[in-house]
This record gives sequence, structure tokens and C-alpha cells, in this order.
Amino acid sequence: MVALNIKDEYIDGIRDSINELIGHVTSKNLFTGYGLFYKKELMFALWLNGKFYLQAKAELANQLISKGSIPFAKNETDAKFLLSDYYCLPSDVLSDKNLLRKLLMLSIKQIQERKNEIALSKANRLKDLPNLSIKYERMLKKIDIHDVKTLKIVGAENAIVRLRKSGVPATLDTYWKLSCALSNKKSEFLNKQQKEILLKKLNNALYEAGFRKYRKLDDE
Repeated sequence: MVALNIKDEYIDGIRDSINELIGHVTSKNLFTGYGLFYKKELMFALWLNGKFYLQAKAELANQLISKGSIPFAKNETDAKFLLSDYYCLPSDVLSDKNLLRKLLMLSIKQIQERKNEIALSKANRLKDLPNLSIKYERMLKKIDIHDVKTLKIVGAENAIVRLRKSGVPATLDTYWKLSCALSNKKSEFLNKQQKEILLKKLNNALYEAGFRKYRKLDDE
């Protein structure tokens, strides 16, 4: 892969370069410039007038600014057009593959987390979340978790602890479903590594509550 050249005016070359770094990247011609999307859903960057803009908020935005990135300015194209939270990356950042990959993934993570928060805020009943049918809604109501807001506050690990204390059967599959529901995703797509990370969190909560830890992923 050649280093990303910010003077390159062709979006295909930009898209392909970014795709080689993180994969699942597509581009779309917008009302101005080109949007770069991750998995066809999350727009994380903009290619406009030979410049590459990365979306960032809060700490990530400060990190970009410290590296010489400049916020999108409305007078660059159209005085009426302004994009908040987009920063023009300097050439030294664009040419550093490892740094660029890290910044891209941090941006995408921020966008995904905001999307999840919005989805959770719109959901009211527990059964409206991914993985949670009326069966799980009734189960959670037995331990005073009556809505999405409460589940988010309690957390998947403590919900399992509450179920155990109440004598309500709760399997690892239940935990996968609750954890993924709070991330707005299907539990069936969890891989082994993700499950191991979650299991460590659950085991810590179980141990602190005086329950036996799971020894392995299939230990029911």
C-alpha cells in the first residue's frame, strides 16, 4: 500500500487506501465531497477539495488538534455549509499508517457508541432491545429491572447476580443476550475473544457477590 496522499484528487484511491487499513470501507458522493463509510452504515470521514476530514468529538477531537488537525471551516466551500466535529488531518498523520489506523478506529468506535446510545434512548420496553423477548422482560422484572434505562444502570453482570440471588435460572447465554442488548447488537455474532472478555467481567461480579466463577465458556 502506498502512503495516503492528501493531494490525490481521486476518491477511489483514497477509499482503497483507507480500506486496506481497516476494511469494510465504501464511499458515497454527497451534496458536497465524498463520505467514507464503515460497513456501509457509519460515516466517519469526508473527502473534500483534496482534504481528508475525520469525525471526532471530545478527547479524540483534542488529540487530533494536538497533532495539527484543523476543524472544518464553513468558508472553505460555502458560507452556508458547515460540518461540526470534522477535522482535516495533516499529511504527517495521513502518512503514518499505524497512527492513522488507530485514529480511524477510535472515530468509528465513537460513532458506534453514539448510535447505540440513541437506539437505547429510543427503546422503552426491554423486549424492544435485540435478543430480549417477552420471556427475558418478565425474567428481569422479577429483579426490579422494568425498563431499558434501569437495565443500563444495573448492567448485564449485576443483572445476572440479581437473578442468581433471586433463584432465577440465568445461563451464560442469558448473559450474552443482556450484554449485547446493551450494545444494540445480536448475541449470535459474538466471537470467542469477545465472549472471553465478557466472561472475565461476569466472573468478577459473581466472585464479589459470593458465587462460583465460570471456568470456561461452556461451563454451565
